[in-house]
Amino acid sequence: MTTPPAQPRRVLHALDATLITVGAMVGSGIFQTPADIARRVGSTTAALTVWALGGALSLLGVLAVAELGAAYPDSGGLYVHLRRAFGPGVAFLLGWTLLTVLLPSSVAYFSLVTAGHLAPLLHVPAPTLSVVVLVVVTAVNLTSVRAATSLHDVTTALRVLALVAVALAALFATPAPAALTPAPPVHAMSLLGAVIPVLWAYDGWMELPSLAGEMKRPGRDLPRALVAGTLAVTAIYLLVVYAFHRTLGTAALAGAQAPGAALGRALAGSRGEVGLSVLVATSTFGACVVGMLTAVRGIAAMGASGDFVRALGRLGPRGTPDRATLVAAVLALAYLRTPLGRLGEIFVLGAWPFYALGGVAVIVLRRKDPDTPRPFRMPWYPWPAVAFLLSTAAVIIAFVRMAPRASLLSLALIAAGIPVGWLWRLRRR
Repeated sequence: MTTPPAQPRRVLHALDATLITVGAMVGSGIFQTPADIARRVGSTTAALTVWALGGALSLLGVLAVAELGAAYPDSGGLYVHLRRAFGPGVAFLLGWTLLTVLLPSSVAYFSLVTAGHLAPLLHVPAPTLSVVVLVVVTAVNLTSVRAATSLHDVTTALRVLALVAVALAALFATPAPAALTPAPPVHAMSLLGAVIPVLWAYDGWMELPSLAGEMKRPGRDLPRALVAGTLAVTAIYLLVVYAFHRTLGTAALAGAQAPGAALGRALAGSRGEVGLSVLVATSTFGACVVGMLTAVRGIAAMGASGDFVRALGRLGPRGTPDRATLVAAVLALAYLRTPLGRLGEIFVLGAWPFYALGGVAVIVLRRKDPDTPRPFRMPWYPWPAVAFLLSTAAVIIAFVRMAPRASLLSLALIAAGIPVGWLWRLRRR
């Protein structure tokens, strides 16, 4: 008599879901991107406008994945949704991209950033520490979904409280003289161009639906957590960006190579600089945990559906996709040897085409599968999905123009999945 395969355990509550959303979005972007935006727009008001617009555009995507995740509460998230909407071929391309590009590049990136900020404090070589970070994250995710989410919840609560404390300290500190100087008006095209890196800083709201199969009440909690988490992150980002401009001044912020360290130094000297380094490391470590936790579910869904190696979809005795996790960890170790900047570039173009398809999937499944109960329905349908599709197309076009080599590499890795998927389906037949 064979033992039935282990099933995901529905253990996640509403608070877990909200913290996962917030933690997936708040990575290292908020510590570096404000300087980039300051260089582009040169004004505190314009910078705040750009960050608010980025939050609004992200919310459009959130409304799309909230409807899909509540209607189809299975582990795997976007992979499951694209398979239902467009068939196994398109879904396989996402799973292939998750396996070969998105998961290993993002986890390696966050491991390297974490190690880079902690290595000087711990007097440990950064390459060695990045491997340790990756091993710890993998071990925690293999233990159980509850262990991984508990660790992530703690790191998320700590970094959110620390971010708010830093922002409040900046509000009561003496402002930089340049911060009070009126800035010239900003051209509308400059504002639109600055939205692109801001959208990357908001990235992470797509992660929660991957865990819908492990949530206790996904139909109710998933949409609420996505919307509440995105609004909370938008508010935190606006507060922190204002703190950067008020404390450093727009011109000094624009010229800062390490704006987070500069803000900490301006607020509390060398101790503040160390504190901000620890805060950045905590943020990227939490992003590393949740990246491994959520993206692995998409790879496991690909294996469980038979679209690729079935071993990837098997769950261990603790209910975790242990084989997919180990394969992802090995690939991330290989990515650790890739230059840090290129990791971010590879991730961006690999992810956003599938985000666009997620917006289209809402429209397709409303027509293809109208009888499925939808605990949450996108308001003002279909206009948020159309607006999200257009904004996503703008992100992709802008990135291709800005980084053509990285774009070609990402597209080549994605395109390699076409013959692999065809051969795999031929083998099955």
